[in-house]
Amino acid sequence: MCRFLNVMNRSKNGVLTFCDHTKLFQLIYNNLCFELYEWELDALREYIEQLDIPYWEKHLKNWSHQRKIPISVGKKHFIILVNKEEVSEILSLLSFEKQGVELLSHSEIDYQFIEN
Repeated sequence: MCRFLNVMNRSKNGVLTFCDHTKLFQLIYNNLCFELYEWELDALREYIEQLDIPYWEKHLKNWSHQRKIPISVGKKHFIILVNKEEVSEILSLLSFEKQGVELLSHSEIDYQFIEN
């Protein structure tokens, strides 16, 4: 376990961390754990962004399982099945660049304080 972990992003079911010592990203999602270098993380993000979600949902619409979208990992015989919501959550975890949030100044807040 790395003592130098920085949390890059977090969601309901996962977390993305970076270890300054080993220079590895660690993606933990549900019961899956991936340790990836930056180029591998970028390749995974690109692969997931290119998934044809409507195709897989249509192609496997009569399949009895809830998860219909395959993510091939490494070897051809290892496939992770996810649903559309899980794909969105994984992509949000992998998009760890912090979005700039514009804060309001005190003069922009229209609030009447009433003491009881």
